[in-house]
Amino acid sequence: MFTTVLNVLLVIISIALIILCLLQSGKSDGIVNALTGQSSNLFAQQKERGIDLVMSRMTMVLGIAFFVIAIILRMG
Repeated sequence: MFTTVLNVLLVIISIALIILCLLQSGKSDGIVNALTGQSSNLFAQQKERGIDLVMSRMTMVLGIAFFVIAIILRMG
């Protein structure tokens, strides 16, 4: 019963992680500019604000929860 609940929770977290990753804004523009030699503020400190900050933190929390549940399932 406990493993079934954890498996269902793992699937829900996996789907939520996929959705959150797809909804986040792209940050690869700086990498493209660095590789092509264009001037960019690649190393400038840019802080996330608003919904980007919330989504970033949610992704981090769900990622940690995913790995913890996967390790618990593997050990048990």
